[in-house]
Amino acid sequence: MKYKVIVYYDHMEDDVEVFDSKDEAINRLHHLRGVKYRNSRLYKVEMKEVN
Repeated sequence: MKYKVIVYYDHMEDDVEVFDSKDEAINRLHHLRGVKYRNSRLYKVEMKEVN
């Protein structure tokens, strides 16, 4: 199972990172949400499982 961390800018896909480990993907997700895009309303970060 692979995991994608997707960054959306103004409802359009901006950046995609693929991880093999769920722990790495969750850590990156929390880093992007909590540090990089904390107060930005135009950015949205989510994680998806990919086969």
